[in-house]
This record gives sequence, structure tokens and C-alpha cells, in this order.
Amino acid sequence: MKKYYLSMLTVLMVAILSVGVISCSKDDDNNSFNYSMETLYGTWKISKMKMSEVGSYTNWVLTPTTATFNSNGTYSGYGYFGNGSGTYSAKGNTITTYVGGEVYVVYTVLSLSGSTVELKMSLPDSNETIWVMCVKQ
Repeated sequence: MKKYYLSMLTVLMVAILSVGVISCSKDDDNNSFNYSMETLYGTWKISKMKMSEVGSYTNWVLTPTTATFNSNGTYSGYGYFGNGSGTYSAKGNTITTYVGGEVYVVYTVLSLSGSTVELKMSLPDSNETIWVMCVKQ
């Protein structure tokens, strides 16, 4: 089952991160993020992951993988899941990424401090979910 989830995650992230041109997000969506937007901005590197809410985090031992969130609503990602860029909006405790103007992946911020974030990643049209811990570079 874990192999299936990792395969699904790989396909999902390659699709997200390999898209070269993505539609723009709305600026007003960024105004009500539960965290300081300045805390979100920057490059984040996956350090741990788990496959279920009650599971245990394990160290990320695959290719170093990062995502960079910029103040203009764009992001880029590099590493295990591929390389590419897109747009995002942040509202409440949710970061939503867009591909071709459509919601593609939704990240729920479980905790965010100056240099560490815990995220729940989910695909809107699926029951697939994984949890990741990232550190700011």
C-alpha cells in the first residue's frame, strides 16, 4: 500500500512541478492567510514524510526536493518529483496550487514556524493524502 501511495505521489508531484506556465492566482486570496506571508516566502526542502495521519514520520532519503514560494504568487519546485513552476494562493491555513487555471493540489498547513512547516497534501478529486515536514533553506 505504501508503494502505491508513493507512486501516486510521484505522479502527482511530477505533474505539478513539470508544468512550465500556470495561470495567475488572485491577489486578494493572499490577504487572509492564518500565518505571516513573509514566513511562507522562500525555499522549503522536504525533510520527512508519512503516509497516514497516525503514522510516524520517516526521514526523506530520496533526491533532495524543494519548493520556493514567492511574494508575487508564483512558486517553483525541484528534485525528486521533477522541476517546474506555477502559481498558488494562500487563504486561512490552506495553500492551493493551480495547473492550467484549475485547482490541482491543496496543502493544509498544520504548523508553520520560522523555519519548519508541516503540511497535509491532498488532490481535490481523490482521497490521496500524504504528510510532509519541510525546513526553510
